[in-house]
Amino acid sequence: MKNKTEYIRFFSSQLFVQKVIFVMIVLLAGFYGCNEDDELGTADRLFRPIIKNVTAGGTWIRAEWDKYRNADYFQLELSVDSFETITVEAETDTNYYKFENLDYDTGYYLRIKAVGQNIESEYFVYEKISTSDYPTQLEPITKVIDTKAMVSWKDAVYDSLVVVHNDTLISTVFLGDTDNENKMVIIEKLKPETSYVVKAYFQGEYMGKQSFSTMASPIYEGAVVDLRDYDEETAYTILKQSFFDQMATQYPEGVTIVLDGGTEYKLTGARLYSPISLTGGLSLEGNAIIRVSGNFDFTTDGTANVSKFSFSNITFTDHPDKLRDYGSTYVFNFGSAGHVDSILFENCEIRYKRGVLRIKTAATIGLVSINNCIIDSIGGYGVINLDNGGAGAEEIIISNSTISHLDGYIVRASKTNLQPKSLTVEYVTTCFAPVGGRYFFDLDKKTFEDGIKINNCLFGKAWGDDVTVRGLRSASTNVTLSQNYKTSDLVWEVNAETLSEMYPIEASDLGEDIYSVFKDPDNSDYTLINNSVKNRAGDPRWW
Repeated sequence: MKNKTEYIRFFSSQLFVQKVIFVMIVLLAGFYGCNEDDELGTADRLFRPIIKNVTAGGTWIRAEWDKYRNADYFQLELSVDSFETITVEAETDTNYYKFENLDYDTGYYLRIKAVGQNIESEYFVYEKISTSDYPTQLEPITKVIDTKAMVSWKDAVYDSLVVVHNDTLISTVFLGDTDNENKMVIIEKLKPETSYVVKAYFQGEYMGKQSFSTMASPIYEGAVVDLRDYDEETAYTILKQSFFDQMATQYPEGVTIVLDGGTEYKLTGARLYSPISLTGGLSLEGNAIIRVSGNFDFTTDGTANVSKFSFSNITFTDHPDKLRDYGSTYVFNFGSAGHVDSILFENCEIRYKRGVLRIKTAATIGLVSINNCIIDSIGGYGVINLDNGGAGAEEIIISNSTISHLDGYIVRASKTNLQPKSLTVEYVTTCFAPVGGRYFFDLDKKTFEDGIKINNCLFGKAWGDDVTVRGLRSASTNVTLSQNYKTSDLVWEVNAETLSEMYPIEASDLGEDIYSVFKDPDNSDYTLINNSVKNRAGDPRWW
């Protein structure tokens, strides 16, 4: 009997537990069911608008979205800072809206929500969209150095330019009548290797922008003497013998002398006996200008032994008192013995000289390099002339350069008893060079053990009407001629007896004269209008 009573108690307790569990399950199901119903009933799920199309113009943005039946109206907001602040607010009961009178070239964030009776949705946030820029009259800014930029414009009047870097105001330049007449102004006190935006305004109205980046400041090796702060009158007379003597005393291991771009300096002649580098500093005015009334030379004692003479970003030109026969002046006219390891010309212009580099005594040079230069109006001593039995230049390189209006030779080594080692001429354009009967390269009896290379050059008409010229004369058996071209009006001299061409340079004939190959050769514009040689031959500046 006892066992039966215990069984009934156990069974009853089990039923009780099962009832409790059942009630809990029902309650939980009801709880979650209510939550699901609530979620289905929220405004965000029912009618949160989703933007389906956005367009933008100069000062407007238009948005469209689906129409929702339970929405009474829609609220829209624009912001430029991810809704930290609201730039523009709007309401509409349609399914589209157009924001107007916005700023040009500005990125806006857009969001929208629906509002109904006693209910509203969450915001739908659209991606950033930008208005287009003002059709500015500012020209692209291309004349830029490390700390300055030239800003120019056309067919517009501005009263101010605002300079910005990463949305931070750097400066405001106020413009006057003269600036607008010149349609140009120089922005100064910039930082090297920095990007800027220039915005133009007139009477408070935005008138467009242009962007640019400044260059890196040049880094000079060794000692540096900067002459850019001298006034024009002082600068003109500073390059005299006493100055170079002082440099040799203070900097016997060499010095870089920085000249002011666009400023004129007079060179009356200087004897050098220590390493010198003359360079034009970065300038919007172009190269530094040296007006030559003499030339560089070694000291008279014949003992000079120098590592380097270097010239970059310099224009060597005429002197007002020395016009006859190109002033009878040179850049170098060595009349004293000595040796220099290298003479370098980089990005220079050399004009109105009797010769560029002449050695008329027992002076020797390890390397002569002329790169990215324009050489024009040179007399009978030519570009490089070894004009003495003891004159020497072991290695000669001429590249990426233009030689025009040349009376003499590009290289003449027929007089020297020394044997140069190598000659490399690549990507050179010539026109009106040389005069009739002369050679481009007169290297008579010179073997050039390391070879002669003349590649990718473009030879235009000789200087003179109905004249013939000669190309390359040498005793070298190691000559490479590749991808050279000539205009049809460059005519090689012909041997009267054999009727064969005399010392021609192997070059493909373009079948057109200089006026069909170059843009305006009479005015020294050798821009190529014959596309067959673009990117293939001649000075790359004309491609």
